[in-house]
Amino acid sequence: MQHKTLKLSALAVLVAGATGANAAVYRVVEVTDGTNIASQQYFPEVNQSDITERLAFHGQGITASDDGDNCFDGSCNDSDYSVFGESRFGADGINYRDEVPFILDNIQRVNDEDDLYRYCDNNLGPNTCREWARTQFYGKGYNTNDIRDRTGFGGLVREQEAWTKSYFSNATAISGFESFSAVETFADEQTNYDTDAVAALGSIVDSGNHKTTNSVINAQGTADTVGEYTLGVTSGAYFYDNQRYARQFNKRGFVNLGDDKVGLAPAGTDSLTTTAGQSLAWDAVEYEDPTTKEKQLLVVGSASYDRSDFSDSDNKVPNNRSDRDDPTFSESAFRNCPTRFEEGLDSFYGTKECQLSVFANDGVFWTVDANSDSSVDAQLLSKNDLATLDPDNKDRSFQAGARAVELVNGQPVVVGFTTHRYDNDYYAMRAAIWELPEDATSVTEEGFTKTRIPGLELESSGDRVLTYTLATGINKNNKVIGVAKNFRSDNRSYVERMFVYDNEEKPNAPTFLDTSISELFFNGANGHPGAINNNDQIVGRLDAESVNQVDGRFRRQRAFTYAMGDIEGSVALKKGDVYFLDDLINDGDENGTANMYRIFEATGINDAGVISATAYKCVGTDGKEQPYDDLTTDSFCAGAQEDAIERTVAVKLVPISAADEPTVQERPKSEANIERSGGSLGILAMAFLGFLGFRRRK
Repeated sequence: MQHKTLKLSALAVLVAGATGANAAVYRVVEVTDGTNIASQQYFPEVNQSDITERLAFHGQGITASDDGDNCFDGSCNDSDYSVFGESRFGADGINYRDEVPFILDNIQRVNDEDDLYRYCDNNLGPNTCREWARTQFYGKGYNTNDIRDRTGFGGLVREQEAWTKSYFSNATAISGFESFSAVETFADEQTNYDTDAVAALGSIVDSGNHKTTNSVINAQGTADTVGEYTLGVTSGAYFYDNQRYARQFNKRGFVNLGDDKVGLAPAGTDSLTTTAGQSLAWDAVEYEDPTTKEKQLLVVGSASYDRSDFSDSDNKVPNNRSDRDDPTFSESAFRNCPTRFEEGLDSFYGTKECQLSVFANDGVFWTVDANSDSSVDAQLLSKNDLATLDPDNKDRSFQAGARAVELVNGQPVVVGFTTHRYDNDYYAMRAAIWELPEDATSVTEEGFTKTRIPGLELESSGDRVLTYTLATGINKNNKVIGVAKNFRSDNRSYVERMFVYDNEEKPNAPTFLDTSISELFFNGANGHPGAINNNDQIVGRLDAESVNQVDGRFRRQRAFTYAMGDIEGSVALKKGDVYFLDDLINDGDENGTANMYRIFEATGINDAGVISATAYKCVGTDGKEQPYDDLTTDSFCAGAQEDAIERTVAVKLVPISAADEPTVQERPKSEANIERSGGSLGILAMAFLGFLGFRRRK
């Protein structure tokens, strides 16, 4: 592509020459596919040869470092520390990690194309929401000329049509140091399901390369009591019987203890909930019981504890389009699912609408040791202070969940979100912290005390100002990170603002990451903090541009880091620094390895300083990696070549030794930014410049 303004490559060369030959701050280590996941069977409508091009790898976290490890001193190898996450063939439709769709849906109604569109239009705002909704529902790369042909990758419609068409996995849990291995869970084996449910479901479909579970990893580590452990979320496998496919549950938490695979059961006593309800495992710490002095693995997350409202069928049953979708669903059949369950599991699992069962969920924990059975029951972190259903609007149900746990002064502190009620007419999600009472002798007897993080009220003077708030992480210093979603647009965006709350000092409000900290946190910038380590270094994702998102387009995002505390051994990153990670991997070499990647999300960081992330990688259709056109963060991937593509890969960023003189080399501004700056002058300014030119010509 020819440009009429300063060529980017020339600009990049000038910048590289000015910065010298110093090293970048981090080196990029891609964790490659060692699993042969691309050989898994996919939907028959899709060309199997296209899977390799579509297959994406996402890094969700990095394993913890040992005490004293510090990669800034050059002691770390590329093979140190494991990255965990998942591979994806296509769109997930509804996030596999969310308790309810997009955190805010306590009615649980986002389940078809139109509701996906309404969610996007009301909460995200771009004028491409219809395309976004169809991608989430019909899959990435769907046929825009004929949606019915089902050539899209992933998508919610695949699960809804599984009843008659079977199902093939879209997400597979993976883990590895330099190459990934697939991680199996209890849900991949028929013997780990409820015996009575299996009798009604039929025979498990999974065999050979036909896998039907979706699984993701949220945490991985080592504990004295259980050795190595891996935990996360899996869906139920599909079973076949009498011309239909069904699964026992939609989501379940899992913990792998070496070769032992443990399922994490829901909470409560309602048999429909404990049989078909969901659970999610998010994090774990090894905790020593103060009375028995015995250690156990304390796993936190969320679990169904009661059924939601089945009579609300107009909201909870997909409004499928008969000309596009098969099968369509009956509202009356959905309303009768509790009755069918009482009649017997044959009736319940023999009704396709009962696959849509919905539940109330709460923050829970499970205690796991080396002697754990194949299924461990959940216990509520604290007693509910609200009814299961909103008394004034029974369509809504209580929703809460734990997202992270850490030992602070030897005691577990849990963070996440809980339900809060306003004006007696709706439920909403609020960031929450669960702590043990000071005199607690056991996590099981006294339970945790729940508090909502102050300064994050969803209403102000009776007006809604926030849609939800969520705590996403905590460290040993009792620093809590999270997000607050604006109810109204700010700077043409429904902003997701990041915050830090000092739970040790317990101020009246959190500190928001805004322009008082860095210009990168501009007014109206969306961000999500993925993790915080014990050096108070935060990583996550952040808007990299300020274009209008409301009635515009989705903003491009990039991974960032904020050194909120001192980083021992680092000569380039200092306390208070905020950078995009694209700048910190830049070594000024247009043809170098670093210029083959653009880091768009950082998800984990250990105390040694190693970061887990997900990146775009520039690759030709021949499979050979190649650099981006130039050093700018939004450069084209071989823009002059039609056969080049960006693939999504998982990476870890390893600090470069201080002995190699790492320096921050911020990427040059793109031509698009230069042109936008000029274009903003306006007619009068341009006329004035023309006048100056006329005077000079005289």
